[in-house]
Amino acid sequence: MIDKIVVVHLITKLELGGAQLNTLHTVENLDPLRFDSYLLCGPGGMLRSSLRERHRLMIVPALEREIRPGRDLRAIVQLTKLFKDIGPQIVHTHSSKAGILGRWAAFLAGVPVIVHSVHGFSFSPYQSFLRRHFYLLAEKVCRRLTSHFVFVAAADIELARRHRLIGDNFSLIRSGFPLEKFASRGKAPAALKEKYGLPASSFVCGVLAPFKPQKGLFHLAAIAALVIQRHPQVFFFIAGDGGQRQELEEELRRLNIEGNFRLPGFIRDVETVMDFFDIGVSTSLWEGLPQSLVQLRLKKKAVVASDIPGNREVIRDGENGFLFPVEDHDRFAAAILRLATDTALRRKLGNFAGDDFHDWSADVLVARQEELYQRLLVQSWTSG
Repeated sequence: MIDKIVVVHLITKLELGGAQLNTLHTVENLDPLRFDSYLLCGPGGMLRSSLRERHRLMIVPALEREIRPGRDLRAIVQLTKLFKDIGPQIVHTHSSKAGILGRWAAFLAGVPVIVHSVHGFSFSPYQSFLRRHFYLLAEKVCRRLTSHFVFVAAADIELARRHRLIGDNFSLIRSGFPLEKFASRGKAPAALKEKYGLPASSFVCGVLAPFKPQKGLFHLAAIAALVIQRHPQVFFFIAGDGGQRQELEEELRRLNIEGNFRLPGFIRDVETVMDFFDIGVSTSLWEGLPQSLVQLRLKKKAVVASDIPGNREVIRDGENGFLFPVEDHDRFAAAILRLATDTALRRKLGNFAGDDFHDWSADVLVARQEELYQRLLVQSWTSG
């Protein structure tokens, strides 16, 4: 009998997001005849209860998102011990913090193959100089520990090349999810609007985003203020939650627009609420490649989004939505107002037929990762 390949996935926190969901899907759907898969993560996160086989999930107490040298060192020690106990042939890390600590721990534990998925880099022009350069230096150091990189966005491959973070050891594998959930319609929009206290005649701008700096939600508030001033029947529905909730709520009250916002928190079956969105909106400051925009397009929603590399791989300006610099609040607001009043344009953009969603299939994601794991393992055997 041939031994199975043991794969350990590591992510910082199992909050509700694209990287977390596709990691869960991979762990649960790798071929059980060929792979034994495990998932390690830090404490917290609403998706911790989602893994069907709970014994496959292990919590790393010291692993957290913020940079804390003492706890980070403890996390490396904890991870190294877990990797030695499990004995994987492959460790696959996701997200920036888990990627840095996990690759070091896998190296120290003598893991033969170390894979890192880039769901958008942790360094960004919107960060402080010190934070940005710390993460860039950490990525350069970790490059030497990494057998292979997986990118979800072509733009991040170019960014990695510019900063000399990769050689030819990379693949483009999109962040997959079950497409069929978003290709169908559920409850009638009127019933959903009533559930969330939205007027029947309201025009709803849907936003799928956790409340964290990357998502640019304070830009969204400023844009919304301009829109609502001219069109009070426009409402903004944010499916998400997070550390910036209190600050955002205070900003909405300061702008006197809180009545036009709905903040229901994370929604597991987000595909249902998307049925009453009139358009999708994204004000992200940086992205890898956002699943949310693909999901909005599957629902045939026109999208107004920030003009950043990850978004450009989904939204074609003037064809299935509009792209603007997120700081240009006036143009952003004008596009939302135009779509709110021009039904024909909204339908034209929403029904754009040039989208190809095949690469975002969850089944394609898993199949490509299985092939990658086997190829990398053979390479490690032949080179060792």
